[in-house]
Amino acid sequence: MDTQVKPGLCTVTAVVAILICGAGAAHAQYEGPPVTSPSPAASAPASAMKVPSSNIAIVPGDVIAIATYGVPELTTSGSGATAGLKVDPNGDIVLPYVGTVKAAGMTPPQLGVYLEKELKDKGILVDPQVSVELMTSPAQTITVVGEVMKPQPVPTLGVQLRLLDVISACGGFTPMASHVITVDRPGDAQPITVNLGVDADKTDRANIPLLPGDTVVVPKVANAYVVGQVMHPAAVPLANNAPITVVQAISITGGLKYGAALSKAMIIRTAPNHQHVEIVFDLKKVLAGKEKDIALNSNDILYIPTNGFKAALSTGGTASAALYAATNLGYLYFP
Repeated sequence: MDTQVKPGLCTVTAVVAILICGAGAAHAQYEGPPVTSPSPAASAPASAMKVPSSNIAIVPGDVIAIATYGVPELTTSGSGATAGLKVDPNGDIVLPYVGTVKAAGMTPPQLGVYLEKELKDKGILVDPQVSVELMTSPAQTITVVGEVMKPQPVPTLGVQLRLLDVISACGGFTPMASHVITVDRPGDAQPITVNLGVDADKTDRANIPLLPGDTVVVPKVANAYVVGQVMHPAAVPLANNAPITVVQAISITGGLKYGAALSKAMIIRTAPNHQHVEIVFDLKKVLAGKEKDIALNSNDILYIPTNGFKAALSTGGTASAALYAATNLGYLYFP
């Protein structure tokens, strides 16, 4: 494709300055440029796939089950006296022989090891075997916000939930949902970025396990802006994470006006360094199938400039066109 990439924003400053200043920062939904590029593959950091459910810390209000081999008094489930033991508001539990134990802050396996040591140190059992299980936890939820049908906290109830599980529990995505999702995890300095891609057969790499306390943020997909010689200049949403091409964007905005300068079409794109570059291309060749169509990125501005001669002809008739030719092209126009 005969395209020219120019730094700066000199050609169309007056037309698009307001749009550029008003456009918020957003990640590109499709990393084109040609639509023949493969669809984005689903992905997530490898470390995010290794989250054992036993890492859930006990908090006040949780109900835990304790099983101590050979000691029914220290068994709170099954044939024991109660179906579970609730952690009090101070984070404590009270057990026979052991007394008050600060359970909050420990994971179930950690609490089991602690109780084994206590029973052994106090001479109650020679070789204690204790297992602890988190049964229910009103405070253990995963919060989902943004572009899902029913944003809400999703209770984990001691089970291992994955990303698509909680999205499904919230009714699925809205039509404007981006497939680039972030997961904010307590204790992690940076959010986990997950790209679900556009291929449903490849989502396993992105369906990461979640932990209670996680917040799943589903942002709204961003827009591309179409201005200049189109019938209805507008912001075009890049819906469903699918690429929107130059030709598609022009079609969405009602098509081209007669006065369009096809050979000087331009995409104004924000580079990673926050500078704007102008990508000039021949739209006539794209429409004729002689050049590849171009996929638009988030916050791209597609500008279709005016052909002065055609504009004069369409608005003022042959006399105006002749005057334009004589003044700007250096020769007289004769109809």
